[in-house]
Amino acid sequence: MNDSDRPARLTETVVGATSLTGAGWVGGQIINLGIYVVLARLATPAEFGELAAGAILVVTGGLFADSGMRAALVHRRDRLEEATNTALIASLLAGVALSLAALAAAPLVGMVFSGENVAGVAAAASGWILIGSANTVPLALMQRRFSALRRLLVEPLGIVIFGIVSIATLTRGMGVWGLVLGNTAQRLTMVVAAWALVRWRPRLGLASFAMWREMIGYGRHVIAGQVVGLTGGQLQRAVVGGFVGTAPLGQYSYGTRLAVRPYEMVRSGSYFLFPAFARIADDPERLRRGFLRSLGAISLIAMPIGLVMVPLGEPLAVVLLGDRWQAAGYAAMAMCAYTGFRSMFSLSSETLKGAGRPQLLPRINLLSAVSGPIFMIALLPLGLTGVAAGISASAVVAATYALRQTGRVIELPGRRMLREMWPPAAAAVAMAIALYPVEHLVIQADSRSPALGVALLGVDATLAVGFYVAALALLSPRMTRELIGLLRAIRERLARGRRPLEPPEDTPLPSAATPAK
Repeated sequence: MNDSDRPARLTETVVGATSLTGAGWVGGQIINLGIYVVLARLATPAEFGELAAGAILVVTGGLFADSGMRAALVHRRDRLEEATNTALIASLLAGVALSLAALAAAPLVGMVFSGENVAGVAAAASGWILIGSANTVPLALMQRRFSALRRLLVEPLGIVIFGIVSIATLTRGMGVWGLVLGNTAQRLTMVVAAWALVRWRPRLGLASFAMWREMIGYGRHVIAGQVVGLTGGQLQRAVVGGFVGTAPLGQYSYGTRLAVRPYEMVRSGSYFLFPAFARIADDPERLRRGFLRSLGAISLIAMPIGLVMVPLGEPLAVVLLGDRWQAAGYAAMAMCAYTGFRSMFSLSSETLKGAGRPQLLPRINLLSAVSGPIFMIALLPLGLTGVAAGISASAVVAATYALRQTGRVIELPGRRMLREMWPPAAAAVAMAIALYPVEHLVIQADSRSPALGVALLGVDATLAVGFYVAALALLSPRMTRELIGLLRAIRERLARGRRPLEPPEDTPLPSAATPAK
Protein backbone atom coordinates (compact mmCIF):
# COMPACT_ATOMS: atom_id res chain seq x y z
CA MET A 1 0.00 0.00 0.00
CA ASN A 2 1.43 3.38 -0.94
CA ASP A 3 1.10 6.73 0.85
CA SER A 4 -1.88 7.81 -1.15
CA ASP A 5 -3.83 4.88 0.30
CA ARG A 6 -3.10 5.83 3.89
CA PRO A 7 -4.98 8.96 4.93
CA ALA A 8 -3.44 9.04 8.40
CA ARG A 9 0.09 8.63 7.11
CA LEU A 10 -0.30 11.27 4.41
CA THR A 11 -1.75 13.72 6.94
CA GLU A 12 1.10 12.96 9.34
CA THR A 13 3.62 13.46 6.54
CA VAL A 14 2.17 16.84 5.55
CA VAL A 15 1.88 18.07 9.15
CA GLY A 16 5.39 16.92 9.95
CA ALA A 17 6.93 18.43 6.83
CA THR A 18 4.96 21.66 7.30
CA SER A 19 6.05 21.95 10.94
CA LEU A 20 9.71 21.52 10.12
CA THR A 21 9.42 23.81 7.12
CA GLY A 22 7.74 26.48 9.23
CA ALA A 23 10.43 26.18 11.90
CA GLY A 24 13.13 26.49 9.26
CA TRP A 25 11.41 29.49 7.73
CA VAL A 26 11.11 31.24 11.10
CA GLY A 27 14.76 30.58 11.88
CA GLY A 28 15.83 31.84 8.48
CA GLN A 29 13.70 34.96 8.79
CA ILE A 30 15.09 35.78 12.22
CA ILE A 31 18.55 35.72 10.64
CA ASN A 32 17.24 37.64 7.64
CA LEU A 33 15.64 40.29 9.84
CA GLY A 34 18.87 40.83 11.72
CA ILE A 35 20.76 41.20 8.45
CA TYR A 36 18.29 43.71 7.01
CA VAL A 37 18.29 45.73 10.21
CA VAL A 38 22.03 46.17 9.71
CA LEU A 39 21.68 46.79 5.97
CA ALA A 40 19.03 49.45 6.54
CA ARG A 41 21.69 51.45 8.37
CA LEU A 42 24.41 50.83 5.78
CA ALA A 43 22.44 51.40 2.55
CA THR A 44 20.07 54.21 1.63
CA PRO A 45 16.47 53.84 0.39
CA ALA A 46 17.68 55.03 -3.03
CA GLU A 47 20.24 52.20 -3.22
CA PHE A 48 17.60 49.63 -2.33
CA GLY A 49 15.40 51.24 -4.97
CA GLU A 50 18.12 50.86 -7.60
CA LEU A 51 18.49 47.20 -6.69
CA ALA A 52 14.73 46.61 -6.93
CA ALA A 53 14.55 48.43 -10.27
CA GLY A 54 17.59 46.64 -11.73
CA ALA A 55 16.26 43.22 -10.73
CA ILE A 56 12.80 43.83 -12.19
CA LEU A 57 13.29 41.25 -14.99
CA VAL A 58 14.84 38.54 -12.81
CA VAL A 59 11.74 37.01 -11.26
CA THR A 60 9.76 36.92 -14.50
CA GLY A 61 12.78 35.61 -16.41
CA GLY A 62 13.27 32.93 -13.77
CA LEU A 63 9.72 31.75 -14.25
CA PHE A 64 10.16 31.43 -18.00
CA ALA A 65 13.40 29.52 -17.39
CA ASP A 66 11.50 27.13 -15.13
CA SER A 67 8.93 26.65 -17.95
CA GLY A 68 6.63 24.86 -15.50
CA MET A 69 9.12 21.99 -15.22
CA ARG A 70 9.16 22.07 -11.42
CA ALA A 71 5.37 21.76 -11.11
CA ALA A 72 5.23 19.13 -13.85
CA LEU A 73 7.89 17.07 -12.10
CA VAL A 74 6.12 17.27 -8.74
CA HIS A 75 2.83 16.22 -10.37
CA ARG A 76 4.47 13.50 -12.52
CA ARG A 77 3.03 9.98 -12.16
CA ASP A 78 5.45 7.75 -14.07
CA ARG A 79 8.86 7.58 -15.85
CA LEU A 80 10.38 9.81 -13.20
CA GLU A 81 14.03 9.44 -14.21
CA GLU A 82 13.27 10.39 -17.78
CA ALA A 83 11.17 13.33 -16.60
CA THR A 84 13.81 14.55 -14.15
CA ASN A 85 16.65 14.56 -16.69
CA THR A 86 14.43 16.21 -19.27
CA ALA A 87 13.46 18.94 -16.81
CA LEU A 88 17.12 19.59 -15.99
CA ILE A 89 18.18 20.11 -19.62
CA ALA A 90 15.11 22.18 -20.47
CA SER A 91 15.48 24.53 -17.52
CA LEU A 92 19.21 25.08 -18.05
CA LEU A 93 18.82 25.85 -21.76
CA ALA A 94 15.99 28.27 -20.98
CA GLY A 95 18.11 29.85 -18.24
CA VAL A 96 20.95 30.58 -20.66
CA ALA A 97 18.63 32.10 -23.27
CA LEU A 98 16.70 34.27 -20.80
CA SER A 99 19.81 35.51 -19.03
CA LEU A 100 21.14 36.73 -22.37
CA ALA A 101 17.78 38.36 -23.13
CA ALA A 102 17.77 40.13 -19.76
CA LEU A 103 21.33 41.33 -20.38
CA ALA A 104 20.29 42.79 -23.73
CA ALA A 105 17.31 44.54 -22.09
CA ALA A 106 19.41 46.12 -19.30
CA PRO A 107 19.79 49.52 -21.07
CA LEU A 108 16.02 49.70 -21.51
CA VAL A 109 15.51 49.09 -17.80
CA GLY A 110 17.94 51.91 -17.10
CA MET A 111 15.90 54.24 -19.33
CA VAL A 112 12.65 53.44 -17.49
CA PHE A 113 14.02 54.12 -14.01
CA SER A 114 15.86 57.22 -12.87
CA GLY A 115 18.69 55.76 -10.78
CA GLU A 116 22.17 56.23 -12.24
CA ASN A 117 23.22 52.61 -11.54
CA VAL A 118 20.01 50.88 -12.63
CA ALA A 119 21.23 49.76 -16.07
CA GLY A 120 24.44 48.31 -14.65
CA VAL A 121 22.56 46.52 -11.87
CA ALA A 122 20.14 45.07 -14.42
CA ALA A 123 23.07 43.75 -16.49
CA ALA A 124 24.72 42.18 -13.44
CA ALA A 125 21.44 40.67 -12.20
CA SER A 126 20.70 38.99 -15.54
CA GLY A 127 22.95 36.08 -14.56
CA TRP A 128 20.68 35.32 -11.58
CA ILE A 129 18.18 33.79 -14.01
CA LEU A 130 20.66 31.10 -15.10
CA ILE A 131 21.71 30.43 -11.50
CA GLY A 132 18.09 29.98 -10.48
CA SER A 133 17.37 27.60 -13.38
CA ALA A 134 20.02 25.23 -12.02
CA ASN A 135 17.88 24.80 -8.88
CA THR A 136 14.67 23.73 -10.65
CA VAL A 137 15.22 19.98 -10.39
CA PRO A 138 16.62 19.65 -6.85
CA LEU A 139 13.87 21.84 -5.40
CA ALA A 140 11.19 19.87 -7.26
CA LEU A 141 12.56 16.59 -5.92
CA MET A 142 12.59 17.93 -2.38
CA GLN A 143 8.99 19.09 -2.73
CA ARG A 144 7.62 15.82 -4.07
CA ARG A 145 9.46 13.93 -1.30
CA PHE A 146 7.96 16.21 1.40
CA SER A 147 11.51 17.10 2.40
CA ALA A 148 11.99 20.18 4.57
CA LEU A 149 15.68 20.52 3.71
CA ARG A 150 15.04 23.53 1.49
CA ARG A 151 13.74 25.58 4.42
CA LEU A 152 15.88 24.01 7.13
CA LEU A 153 19.27 24.20 5.43
CA VAL A 154 19.37 25.53 1.86
CA GLU A 155 17.63 28.87 2.35
CA PRO A 156 19.10 29.72 5.81
CA LEU A 157 22.59 29.04 4.49
CA GLY A 158 21.94 31.34 1.54
CA ILE A 159 20.66 34.06 3.86
CA VAL A 160 23.79 33.86 6.02
CA ILE A 161 26.08 34.13 2.98
CA PHE A 162 24.05 37.05 1.67
CA GLY A 163 24.44 38.86 4.99
CA ILE A 164 28.17 38.26 5.26
CA VAL A 165 28.92 39.43 1.71
CA SER A 166 26.50 42.39 1.70
CA ILE A 167 27.58 43.78 5.07
CA ALA A 168 31.27 43.36 4.24
CA THR A 169 30.97 45.12 0.90
CA LEU A 170 28.67 47.91 2.12
CA THR A 171 31.03 48.78 4.95
CA ARG A 172 33.68 49.26 2.27
CA GLY A 173 31.48 51.84 0.57
CA MET A 174 30.35 49.76 -2.41
CA GLY A 175 26.73 50.92 -2.14
CA VAL A 176 24.25 49.13 -4.37
CA TRP A 177 27.01 46.94 -5.81
CA GLY A 178 27.51 45.41 -2.39
CA LEU A 179 23.86 44.35 -2.45
CA VAL A 180 24.32 42.90 -5.94
CA LEU A 181 27.34 40.85 -4.82
CA GLY A 182 25.44 39.65 -1.74
CA ASN A 183 22.50 38.48 -3.82
CA THR A 184 24.79 36.69 -6.28
CA ALA A 185 26.63 34.87 -3.50
CA GLN A 186 23.31 33.86 -1.91
CA ARG A 187 21.99 32.31 -5.13
CA LEU A 188 25.18 30.41 -5.88
CA THR A 189 25.30 29.05 -2.33
CA MET A 190 21.72 27.79 -2.53
CA VAL A 191 22.37 25.97 -5.81
CA VAL A 192 25.43 24.19 -4.42
CA ALA A 193 23.63 23.27 -1.18
CA ALA A 194 20.51 21.98 -2.95
CA TRP A 195 22.48 19.71 -5.26
CA ALA A 196 24.56 18.41 -2.35
CA LEU A 197 21.45 17.49 -0.34
CA VAL A 198 19.05 16.17 -2.98
CA ARG A 199 20.76 12.77 -3.40
CA TRP A 200 20.17 12.57 -7.14
CA ARG A 201 22.62 12.72 -10.00
CA PRO A 202 21.67 13.30 -13.65
CA ARG A 203 21.81 10.79 -16.47
CA LEU A 204 21.26 13.15 -19.35
CA GLY A 205 20.95 10.37 -21.91
CA LEU A 206 17.51 9.57 -20.49
CA ALA A 207 16.10 12.96 -21.48
CA SER A 208 13.81 13.08 -24.50
CA PHE A 209 11.89 15.59 -26.55
CA ALA A 210 8.74 13.46 -26.24
CA MET A 211 8.91 13.70 -22.44
CA TRP A 212 9.46 17.46 -22.68
CA ARG A 213 6.28 17.77 -24.71
CA GLU A 214 4.34 15.79 -22.10
CA MET A 215 5.68 17.89 -19.23
CA ILE A 216 5.21 21.21 -20.98
CA GLY A 217 1.59 20.24 -21.63
CA TYR A 218 0.99 20.41 -17.87
CA GLY A 219 3.62 22.95 -16.92
CA ARG A 220 2.70 25.60 -19.48
CA HIS A 221 -0.53 26.36 -17.64
CA VAL A 222 1.29 26.65 -14.32
CA ILE A 223 4.03 28.84 -15.71
CA ALA A 224 1.54 31.00 -17.59
CA GLY A 225 -0.32 31.67 -14.36
CA GLN A 226 2.87 32.46 -12.47
CA VAL A 227 4.24 34.69 -15.21
CA VAL A 228 1.00 36.63 -15.37
CA GLY A 229 0.93 37.02 -11.59
CA LEU A 230 4.54 38.06 -11.23
CA THR A 231 4.38 40.36 -14.21
CA GLY A 232 1.65 42.10 -12.27
CA GLY A 233 4.03 42.35 -9.34
CA GLN A 234 6.68 43.92 -11.52
CA LEU A 235 4.07 46.35 -12.87
CA GLN A 236 3.39 47.34 -9.28
CA ARG A 237 7.07 48.17 -8.82
CA ALA A 238 7.01 50.07 -12.09
CA VAL A 239 4.03 52.13 -10.88
CA VAL A 240 5.89 53.10 -7.70
CA GLY A 241 9.23 53.73 -9.39
CA GLY A 242 7.79 55.54 -12.39
CA PHE A 243 5.07 57.63 -10.72
CA VAL A 244 6.38 58.12 -7.18
CA GLY A 245 10.18 57.86 -7.53
CA THR A 246 13.18 55.61 -6.92
CA ALA A 247 13.62 56.56 -3.24
CA PRO A 248 9.93 55.81 -2.48
CA LEU A 249 10.47 52.52 -4.34
CA GLY A 250 13.10 51.70 -1.73
CA GLN A 251 10.59 52.55 1.01
CA TYR A 252 8.01 50.43 -0.81
CA SER A 253 10.44 47.50 -1.03
CA TYR A 254 11.04 47.54 2.72
CA GLY A 255 7.36 48.10 3.49
CA THR A 256 6.35 45.13 1.38
CA ARG A 257 9.15 43.12 2.97
CA LEU A 258 7.59 43.73 6.39
CA ALA A 259 4.05 43.08 5.19
CA VAL A 260 4.80 40.07 2.99
CA ARG A 261 6.97 38.15 5.46
CA PRO A 262 3.91 36.84 7.37
CA TYR A 263 2.40 35.64 4.09
CA GLU A 264 5.61 33.85 3.21
CA MET A 265 5.50 32.05 6.55
CA VAL A 266 2.01 30.78 5.77
CA ARG A 267 2.99 29.94 2.21
CA SER A 268 5.90 27.86 3.47
CA GLY A 269 3.28 25.54 4.94
CA SER A 270 1.22 25.37 1.75
CA TYR A 271 4.42 24.35 -0.08
CA PHE A 272 3.52 20.70 0.57
CA LEU A 273 -0.19 20.98 -0.21
CA PHE A 274 0.40 20.61 -3.94
CA PRO A 275 2.02 17.12 -3.76
CA ALA A 276 -0.47 16.09 -1.06
CA PHE A 277 -3.51 17.13 -3.11
CA ALA A 278 -2.02 15.41 -6.18
CA ARG A 279 -2.04 12.14 -4.24
CA ILE A 280 -5.72 12.37 -3.28
CA ALA A 281 -7.10 14.02 -6.42
CA ASP A 282 -8.91 10.84 -7.47
CA ASP A 283 -10.95 10.88 -4.24
CA PRO A 284 -13.20 13.99 -4.51
CA GLU A 285 -14.62 13.78 -0.99
CA ARG A 286 -11.19 13.45 0.56
CA LEU A 287 -9.92 16.34 -1.55
CA ARG A 288 -12.80 18.55 -0.34
CA ARG A 289 -12.07 17.65 3.27
CA GLY A 290 -8.39 18.36 2.80
CA PHE A 291 -9.11 21.71 1.19
CA LEU A 292 -11.51 22.77 3.97
CA ARG A 293 -9.09 21.76 6.70
CA SER A 294 -6.34 23.70 4.98
CA LEU A 295 -8.59 26.73 4.47
CA GLY A 296 -9.55 26.75 8.14
CA ALA A 297 -5.96 26.39 9.32
CA ILE A 298 -4.70 29.11 6.97
CA SER A 299 -7.48 31.50 8.01
CA LEU A 300 -6.75 30.93 11.70
CA ILE A 301 -3.09 31.87 11.25
CA ALA A 302 -2.92 34.23 8.27
CA MET A 303 -5.70 36.64 9.20
CA PRO A 304 -4.28 37.76 12.57
CA ILE A 305 -0.63 37.97 11.50
CA GLY A 306 -1.68 40.12 8.56
CA LEU A 307 -4.04 42.47 10.37
CA VAL A 308 -1.63 42.95 13.27
CA MET A 309 0.24 45.24 10.86
CA VAL A 310 -2.47 47.88 11.37
CA PRO A 311 -1.32 48.72 14.91
CA LEU A 312 2.29 47.50 14.61
CA GLY A 313 3.48 48.24 11.04
CA GLU A 314 4.79 51.76 11.66
CA PRO A 315 6.41 51.12 15.08
CA LEU A 316 7.93 47.90 13.73
CA ALA A 317 9.64 49.76 10.88
CA VAL A 318 10.89 52.60 13.08
CA VAL A 319 12.18 50.39 15.90
CA LEU A 320 13.93 47.88 13.64
CA LEU A 321 15.06 50.05 10.75
CA GLY A 322 15.25 53.62 12.04
CA ASP A 323 13.24 56.83 11.70
CA ARG A 324 14.02 57.33 8.01
CA TRP A 325 12.03 54.16 7.22
CA GLN A 326 8.78 55.41 8.77
CA ALA A 327 7.11 55.59 5.34
CA ALA A 328 7.83 51.88 4.88
CA GLY A 329 5.94 51.25 8.10
CA TYR A 330 2.88 53.11 6.85
CA ALA A 331 3.03 51.06 3.64
CA ALA A 332 3.11 47.85 5.71
CA MET A 333 0.04 49.03 7.64
CA ALA A 334 -1.85 49.65 4.41
CA MET A 335 -1.02 46.13 3.19
CA CYS A 336 -2.67 44.55 6.23
CA ALA A 337 -5.16 42.51 4.17
CA TYR A 338 -2.49 41.05 1.90
CA THR A 339 -1.35 38.13 4.07
CA GLY A 340 -4.77 36.69 4.81
CA PHE A 341 -6.26 36.92 1.34
CA ARG A 342 -3.09 36.15 -0.60
CA SER A 343 -2.71 32.99 1.50
CA MET A 344 -6.18 31.90 0.38
CA PHE A 345 -5.24 32.69 -3.20
CA SER A 346 -2.14 30.51 -2.82
CA LEU A 347 -4.21 27.66 -1.34
CA SER A 348 -6.55 27.82 -4.32
CA SER A 349 -3.61 27.67 -6.73
CA GLU A 350 -2.10 24.61 -5.03
CA THR A 351 -5.49 22.89 -5.02
CA LEU A 352 -6.08 23.52 -8.72
CA LYS A 353 -2.60 22.21 -9.58
CA GLY A 354 -3.09 19.11 -7.45
CA ALA A 355 -6.53 18.45 -8.96
CA GLY A 356 -5.06 18.51 -12.45
CA ARG A 357 -6.67 21.81 -13.47
CA PRO A 358 -3.66 24.11 -13.98
CA GLN A 359 -5.35 25.69 -17.02
CA LEU A 360 -7.35 27.85 -14.59
CA LEU A 361 -4.22 29.42 -13.09
CA PRO A 362 -3.60 32.02 -15.84
CA ARG A 363 -7.17 33.26 -15.47
CA ILE A 364 -7.04 33.83 -11.71
CA ASN A 365 -3.55 35.33 -11.90
CA LEU A 366 -4.61 37.67 -14.68
CA LEU A 367 -7.23 39.21 -12.42
CA SER A 368 -4.60 39.69 -9.71
CA ALA A 369 -2.10 41.18 -12.18
CA VAL A 370 -4.61 43.63 -13.67
CA SER A 371 -6.42 44.67 -10.50
CA GLY A 372 -3.21 45.50 -8.62
CA PRO A 373 -1.94 48.33 -10.84
CA ILE A 374 -5.50 49.61 -11.36
CA PHE A 375 -6.09 50.00 -7.61
CA MET A 376 -2.59 51.43 -7.10
CA ILE A 377 -3.01 54.10 -9.79
CA ALA A 378 -6.48 54.97 -8.51
CA LEU A 379 -5.04 55.56 -5.03
CA LEU A 380 -1.90 57.42 -6.18
CA PRO A 381 -3.21 60.75 -4.76
CA LEU A 382 -2.70 59.21 -1.31
CA GLY A 383 0.99 58.64 -2.04
CA LEU A 384 2.94 55.54 -1.05
CA THR A 385 0.38 54.53 1.57
CA GLY A 386 -2.42 54.66 -1.00
CA VAL A 387 -0.37 52.55 -3.42
CA ALA A 388 0.12 49.92 -0.70
CA ALA A 389 -3.59 49.98 0.11
CA GLY A 390 -4.24 49.20 -3.55
CA ILE A 391 -2.26 45.99 -3.14
CA SER A 392 -4.51 44.98 -0.24
CA ALA A 393 -7.62 45.67 -2.30
CA SER A 394 -6.27 43.62 -5.18
CA ALA A 395 -5.52 40.68 -2.86
CA VAL A 396 -9.13 40.64 -1.63
CA VAL A 397 -10.58 40.68 -5.17
CA ALA A 398 -8.18 38.03 -6.51
CA ALA A 399 -8.67 35.66 -3.56
CA THR A 400 -12.45 35.87 -3.81
CA TYR A 401 -12.36 34.93 -7.48
CA ALA A 402 -9.78 32.16 -6.95
CA LEU A 403 -11.84 30.56 -4.18
CA ARG A 404 -14.92 30.66 -6.37
CA GLN A 405 -13.10 28.87 -9.20
CA THR A 406 -11.71 26.27 -6.78
CA GLY A 407 -15.17 25.66 -5.34
CA ARG A 408 -16.48 24.90 -8.81
CA VAL A 409 -13.69 22.41 -9.52
CA ILE A 410 -13.99 20.46 -6.27
CA GLU A 411 -17.77 21.00 -6.01
CA LEU A 412 -17.71 22.93 -2.75
CA PRO A 413 -20.27 25.71 -2.10
CA GLY A 414 -19.03 29.16 -1.19
CA ARG A 415 -21.05 29.30 2.02
CA ARG A 416 -19.11 26.29 3.32
CA MET A 417 -15.84 28.11 2.68
CA LEU A 418 -17.15 31.29 4.26
CA ARG A 419 -17.97 29.34 7.41
CA GLU A 420 -14.25 28.58 7.79
CA MET A 421 -13.08 32.12 7.03
CA TRP A 422 -15.31 34.64 8.76
CA PRO A 423 -14.63 33.85 12.46
CA PRO A 424 -10.83 34.23 12.17
CA ALA A 425 -11.26 37.36 10.03
CA ALA A 426 -13.68 38.99 12.49
CA ALA A 427 -11.50 38.05 15.49
CA ALA A 428 -8.43 39.50 13.75
CA VAL A 429 -10.22 42.78 13.05
CA ALA A 430 -11.27 42.97 16.71
CA MET A 431 -7.67 42.32 17.77
CA ALA A 432 -6.35 45.12 15.54
CA ILE A 433 -8.96 47.58 16.83
CA ALA A 434 -8.19 46.73 20.45
CA LEU A 435 -4.40 46.85 20.07
CA TYR A 436 -4.12 50.08 18.08
CA PRO A 437 -4.88 52.52 20.93
CA VAL A 438 -2.81 50.45 23.37
CA GLU A 439 0.30 50.77 21.19
CA HIS A 440 -0.12 54.30 19.85
CA LEU A 441 -1.44 55.96 23.03
CA VAL A 442 0.14 53.94 25.85
CA ILE A 443 3.12 51.77 24.84
CA GLN A 444 4.50 53.88 21.94
CA ALA A 445 7.36 51.51 21.08
CA ASP A 446 8.52 53.72 18.21
CA SER A 447 9.43 56.56 20.60
CA ARG A 448 11.72 54.41 22.78
CA SER A 449 15.32 53.31 22.44
CA PRO A 450 15.85 50.41 20.01
CA ALA A 451 16.39 47.81 22.76
CA LEU A 452 13.37 48.92 24.79
CA GLY A 453 11.33 49.29 21.61
CA VAL A 454 11.98 45.66 20.66
CA ALA A 455 10.93 44.54 24.13
CA LEU A 456 7.75 46.59 23.94
CA LEU A 457 6.96 45.15 20.52
CA GLY A 458 7.14 41.76 22.22
CA VAL A 459 4.57 43.00 24.72
CA ASP A 460 2.41 44.16 21.81
CA ALA A 461 2.65 40.73 20.20
CA THR A 462 1.63 39.01 23.43
CA LEU A 463 -1.36 41.30 23.79
CA ALA A 464 -2.29 40.67 20.16
CA VAL A 465 -2.38 36.92 20.75
CA GLY A 466 -4.52 37.40 23.85
CA PHE A 467 -6.98 39.73 22.11
CA TYR A 468 -7.26 37.41 19.12
CA VAL A 469 -7.83 34.21 21.07
CA ALA A 470 -10.39 35.92 23.31
CA ALA A 471 -12.33 37.29 20.32
CA LEU A 472 -12.16 33.94 18.51
CA ALA A 473 -13.43 32.10 21.60
CA LEU A 474 -16.51 34.34 21.65
CA LEU A 475 -17.18 34.00 17.92
CA SER A 476 -16.38 30.31 17.37
CA PRO A 477 -15.43 27.97 20.24
CA ARG A 478 -15.00 25.18 17.67
CA MET A 479 -12.33 27.07 15.76
CA THR A 480 -10.62 28.06 19.00
CA ARG A 481 -10.26 24.37 19.83
CA GLU A 482 -8.98 23.72 16.31
CA LEU A 483 -6.38 26.49 16.65
CA ILE A 484 -5.15 25.07 19.94
CA GLY A 485 -5.08 21.58 18.44
CA LEU A 486 -3.18 22.78 15.41
CA LEU A 487 -0.55 24.53 17.52
CA ARG A 488 -0.25 21.47 19.76
CA ALA A 489 0.26 19.16 16.77
CA ILE A 490 2.97 21.43 15.40
CA ARG A 491 4.69 21.64 18.78
CA GLU A 492 4.64 17.87 19.22
CA ARG A 493 6.07 17.31 15.76
CA LEU A 494 8.88 19.79 16.40
CA ALA A 495 9.56 18.27 19.83
CA ARG A 496 9.92 14.81 18.30
CA GLY A 497 12.22 16.23 15.67
CA ARG A 498 11.53 13.33 13.34
CA ARG A 499 12.41 13.54 9.70
CA PRO A 500 9.30 13.86 7.52
CA LEU A 501 8.19 10.67 5.82
CA GLU A 502 9.29 10.54 2.23
CA PRO A 503 7.21 8.40 -0.15
CA PRO A 504 9.39 6.33 -2.48
CA GLU A 505 10.27 8.10 -5.68
CA ASP A 506 9.04 5.19 -7.78
CA THR A 507 5.58 5.22 -6.17
CA PRO A 508 3.16 6.41 -8.87
CA LEU A 509 0.66 9.06 -7.98
CA PRO A 510 -3.04 8.38 -8.53
CA SER A 511 -4.62 9.87 -11.61
CA ALA A 512 -6.32 13.21 -11.12
CA ALA A 513 -10.09 13.31 -11.16
CA THR A 514 -9.95 15.67 -14.12
CA PRO A 515 -6.83 15.38 -16.28
CA ALA A 516 -4.96 18.45 -17.39
CA LYS A 517 -5.71 19.59 -20.86
